[in-house]
Amino acid sequence: MKKHIIATAALCACVSAAPTASAQSAITLYGIIDAGLTRLTNDGPQGDQTKVDTGQMQVSRWGIKGQEDLGGGMKARFGLEGTLLNDTGGAGVPFGTPSSTSLFDREATVGIVTNYGAIDIGRQNIVGIMSVGMADPLGLGFASSSPNVLFSAMNNAAVYAPYGANNGGTALRQNNSIKYTSPVFKGLSFALMRAFGEQAGNAQKSSYQGGALLYNTGKLAVAGAYARMKNITDTDLLTSHAYGIKYAFPGVTLKSTYSWNELRSTGRKIAVLGVGADVPVAPAFLVTAAAYQVKRSGDLKDDAQQFILIGRYLMSKRTTGYVSVGHAATDSIVKTDQINLAQNFVAVGSDSANRFTMGIMHMF
Repeated sequence: MKKHIIATAALCACVSAAPTASAQSAITLYGIIDAGLTRLTNDGPQGDQTKVDTGQMQVSRWGIKGQEDLGGGMKARFGLEGTLLNDTGGAGVPFGTPSSTSLFDREATVGIVTNYGAIDIGRQNIVGIMSVGMADPLGLGFASSSPNVLFSAMNNAAVYAPYGANNGGTALRQNNSIKYTSPVFKGLSFALMRAFGEQAGNAQKSSYQGGALLYNTGKLAVAGAYARMKNITDTDLLTSHAYGIKYAFPGVTLKSTYSWNELRSTGRKIAVLGVGADVPVAPAFLVTAAAYQVKRSGDLKDDAQQFILIGRYLMSKRTTGYVSVGHAATDSIVKTDQINLAQNFVAVGSDSANRFTMGIMHMF
C-alpha cells in the first residue's frame, strides 16, 4: 500500500515564516522492485549466459510525489523518481557528458495543475512516450532490449546522445524542460514540450521540441507524437514520429505501434513496427504475445526481429510472478562498429539468440 503523509496547517504553523493557515499537502512514496533469472543463448562466440537482471516486466524504481490544493481548481505538484538496480543494490543510471549518476534520473519536476491543463518544469519524459507507452505490445517490459524503448522512445545513448537537452544521455528524458498537458475533453488531449540546451548565443543548440495528441475512449486509444532535436552546434537535426493504437475486445486487447526517427546529416532512418496482444486466460493469469520489426535505411540497410511470449500470474494486488520466452534475430552477424538493432539480446558475433526469464515484480 502506498504511504501517505499529510502535512496540515498546524505543522506549517511551527515555522515562524509560514502563514497561519495553509491548505493540506499529500505526499506519496511509491516504487517497483522487479528481478528475474535469465538464461540467454547466443549462437556466436560469446556463448550462453545465466544472470539475474533487474527491471524485467517494469524498470525497478522508487519515487516521491506530492500535491497541494491551492483552491479555485488549482493545485501545485512535484515528482521525483529514480532507477533502482536491485540486483546489485545500486541506484540511478549514469548519463551525460561527462557521465554522472543522478539520484532522480527518471523524473525531477515541479508544476501547477489548473482546469485549463498542467505545466511541469524540470527533467521529464519526452511526449512521445504518450503514444509508444500507451500501445507498446509489451507494456514497456524488457526495457533494456525493447525496440520501442531503445529506438522509438530513443532511450539509447550510443545512438541518440548528441541530440536534445539531456547532456549527452539518451533522448527519452530531457533536462531543463517545460511541458504543457491539456485537460481531457471527450477523450481527446494533447501535450507540448520544450527543452532548453542552455547554450549561449543560440537557443536551438541542444534543444528539444515535441508535441503529442491522444484519443482514449477506454476501449479504443489512439496516439501520435512528433519531436525534433538539435545537436550542440545547431548543425544537425534529429526528427522523430511515433504512433500507437490499442483496442480492448471482450477477450483480448490488441496493441500496435509504428515509429521512425531520421538524422538529417546522414539520412539514417530507424523504423520500428510492434504488434501484440494481451489475453486474460484466467482471472489472475495474463498471456502477452509480441513481435517487433526494426529496420535501418538511408545510410545503410539492416534489420532485426524479436518474438516474445510472457505469462503473468497476479499473486496479489501488488505482486506478480512471470515467465517469458523470446527469440531475436538480425539479418547479419552483429559487429562492434555498428548499431545493434537487437541490443542486449543478440550479442556481438551472433545473428540470433533465445532468452528464458522467470521472475517476480512487487509494487509499493
